[in-house]
Amino acid sequence: MPRIDAVEEAVIDSPPMVVYKAILSEYAGVTHWWMPDFESKPRGDKPIIREGAIVDITAHSKGVTIKFSAKMTKIVEGESIEMEYAGDFVGTGKWTFEPTDGKTKVQKRVNEKVTKLIIVLLSPFVNLQKANSDLMQKGFKGLNSYLSKK
Repeated sequence: MPRIDAVEEAVIDSPPMVVYKAILSEYAGVTHWWMPDFESKPRGDKPIIREGAIVDITAHSKGVTIKFSAKMTKIVEGESIEMEYAGDFVGTGKWTFEPTDGKTKVQKRVNEKVTKLIIVLLSPFVNLQKANSDLMQKGFKGLNSYLSKK
């Protein structure tokens, strides 16, 4: 099966705790700065993201819709968020937030296998690493824009 093993990063013009909280708010479905490329909805009654929480995610990239869930496996306040994926992707992801001159170097690492049949069939013809990178860069831009208006 095709695999995506990638690290994407950006510098966001806000402190780490602010960026960390904005990421959690997006996973909780409270904010929508990554729309229309990325939508998330937590399972359960309350949109609170903590260890053990499961979020259903729909991502759109290159005309393909991907659905998967992310289970939050380890959260270190203001520093990192780790998750396990199931669905059209199976694997792990990790966000890290590092202070740099009053801003934040945010990094997202994914290591996942693609399980959705259409993507598996198209993988010899589509650069999955680039599609992932494009989606993440749109997210970073949306995040920076959202936080600049707060």
